[in-house]
Amino acid sequence: MKSFAKFTLALSLVLALVAAVSGVWLWQEMLSHPGVSISINGEDLYLGEMASGQWAELLVGGLITGVVLLFVLPLVLLLGVGLPLLIVGGVLVCVVGTVLAALFSVGAVLGSPLILLGLVLWLLLRDRRPKRNAQA
Repeated sequence: MKSFAKFTLALSLVLALVAAVSGVWLWQEMLSHPGVSISINGEDLYLGEMASGQWAELLVGGLITGVVLLFVLPLVLLLGVGLPLLIVGGVLVCVVGTVLAALFSVGAVLGSPLILLGLVLWLLLRDRRPKRNAQA
């Protein structure tokens, strides 16, 4: 079972990298065709005619969106929805609280791609050798 888990985690890491490379590749392909435009509110933006200021705004907007999706949204969902439900479940019955804690822990890991990536890397790269007790 441990080798299957390692295989699954390694495969998910590879798929995440393939998705990132594919996104960059698609963006480069769009830039190579001068007739491609992006339509926002009925106005067409041609990628080849955008000024450097517009590219800077696009980059800053993308970075802000990425930070919100990777950090803020999972934390808000975990603390704003998960924590009150966990407290209520813990007050009602101890067993329900334990089950809710496990569910919210899994939800937090799956909710943030960075936490999931860190978990995958930790599971793949951790030191599994038994530790020796140093006795004097």
